[in-house]
Amino acid sequence: MNKKISVVSILPGILYVLCLFALLTGSRGYLKETPSYLDNVRRIDQVTALTGGEESDISLPHNFSPLAARTPVTLTVEFLVDDSECLYVKSVYAPLKVYVNDILVYTSGQEGSFPKFMDDPATTVAAIPLDRFSGTVRLRFEYLSPRTRNTLTVQPFLVGPLADVLNSLLEIMGYPFIISLVQITLGLLLIFMAMAIVFFERKGVVFLYLGLSSLNVGVWCFGECNLTGLFIPNPTLLYLLAFMGLYTIPVPLLLFAFTMISFHDARPLHFLCLVDLYAAAIAFLLQLLGIAGFSQSLRFFHVLVPLTLLFLAGYILYEGLRYKNWLARKFFLPMAVLTISAILEVVNYSVRFTNVLSSIFQIGAIIFTLMTGIIGGLVIRDALRLKEQKQQLAFEVSLMENQIEEQKKYHQALLQNAKAVKEQRHDLRHHLAVIQRYNQEGEEHLLAEYLDTLIAKIPSEQKMNYCENAAVNAIVSHYAAIAEEKGIECSIRLMVPEHLEQITDSSLCVIFGNLFENAIEACAGMTEGKKFIRLNSSLQYKTLVITLDNSFNGKFKEKDGRLISSKHGDFGIGTGSVAAVAQQHGGVAKFETDGFVFLSSVYVRL
Repeated sequence: MNKKISVVSILPGILYVLCLFALLTGSRGYLKETPSYLDNVRRIDQVTALTGGEESDISLPHNFSPLAARTPVTLTVEFLVDDSECLYVKSVYAPLKVYVNDILVYTSGQEGSFPKFMDDPATTVAAIPLDRFSGTVRLRFEYLSPRTRNTLTVQPFLVGPLADVLNSLLEIMGYPFIISLVQITLGLLLIFMAMAIVFFERKGVVFLYLGLSSLNVGVWCFGECNLTGLFIPNPTLLYLLAFMGLYTIPVPLLLFAFTMISFHDARPLHFLCLVDLYAAAIAFLLQLLGIAGFSQSLRFFHVLVPLTLLFLAGYILYEGLRYKNWLARKFFLPMAVLTISAILEVVNYSVRFTNVLSSIFQIGAIIFTLMTGIIGGLVIRDALRLKEQKQQLAFEVSLMENQIEEQKKYHQALLQNAKAVKEQRHDLRHHLAVIQRYNQEGEEHLLAEYLDTLIAKIPSEQKMNYCENAAVNAIVSHYAAIAEEKGIECSIRLMVPEHLEQITDSSLCVIFGNLFENAIEACAGMTEGKKFIRLNSSLQYKTLVITLDNSFNGKFKEKDGRLISSKHGDFGIGTGSVAAVAQQHGGVAKFETDGFVFLSSVYVRL
């Protein structure tokens, strides 16, 4: 038999294919071997280099290696410029001075311009205005090699109008830059979503971890993108953001995994999470102490992060196959996409088959976030529905218990009446025997006195028959007697048929019992004023109308239009049961206050 495949079940797979196609198509601009520039932007890639007293002609990009720390490297070139153009330069962990016709026009990474806990300045980019120069000029770039590595990397320089230079850089790096902003925005939205959902479902915290994961990737790529440096001229801040985002990527992913997926044994993931946390903390500490910079610990995390993701993907697969865990099976595909993209990105750092680093992992990360967000959303939706069903079931059980309790009170009242009748029958035999003896002996005077005594002992009020319905009559009689004992004045006028097909006697007992009991408790809480209860019911147009007004101390709490119980500080169970019974029978229950009078109205369709 063919099973129907719902659109929801195949939506993650469809999204994966569409995102992969869109991202790969959109990234074609920076997956080329050589980046292209606008016609007005020229590339300076042929320069003369002076290193250690030796001069040579080189092509950029170029790696000078091996070099001792702070080895001077000077590049010179003559180039035709216009006063409306600018010069784009980039320096990787190396101090730089730029001269035009022996005039210093730009410096970066000089001693004192970056924090003491950094041995080398962060990577800097700049667009230097050439508004004072026109024609053929002599450009000189003076570098000092890094302390933390024995290689100085020099990228080609760009010359052209500022707008054209920015457009060229946007064509090359705009896509990963925009994706990083999307990831940051998506991460913040998921975090805010988690804060809203967690109040209703504790598993909503997974969106927090997913949001932090997306935020980490976005911050890493945002800080690493050269284009960011042109808009935020704070290389140290971008340096810290980039590495902090990269080093902490695995932690929220691990937290997400063992929160969302109920692993049979989550200890390996807990241990791995601690390893990643301590590794990131140690890297931060080494950077702050100036012992080892982030650029030096990068290789370690190039191994740790992919291995963590690889282990997590494998453990999810093992959980799904070994224990038939359906959640693990659902999350394996997006986890595999993220893991493969991480491995390819590490390879890209060495092979450089793309011009922009982190671009491959960005593609995998955004696919992972979207797929996981959809799957997680469906899981949370199902969890909320299940929770709602459990709450409904719990309420129905509570309502049933309430009905049983009212039935117990009803039967207790019947037993008390039966006991009273039995006692009266027993006493009646003695009274009749005494009357018979006085009558036989002709002691009329004693007989009259005895009869007067019996009559005086008979209650002045006759046992009330409030309505034709025996159950309602019993429960009302029970609470009316309690009210009388407490000195509460009662006025009761009821019209309830003996038998109603549309509503059970137990449901009627729930309504009358809870209304009367709440009214007695409210009157008992009064310290001054007249205590009264007025209970009425009538049949109008196939609707049973029940009203109960009672005095109270005038103090009440209200939330979302509902009254709060004074006993336990939450919505009243009694009034909730009354409202539920009324709603089940096509009616409604209203509870209002008018000064020092509490007004209850219940409508039940028959």
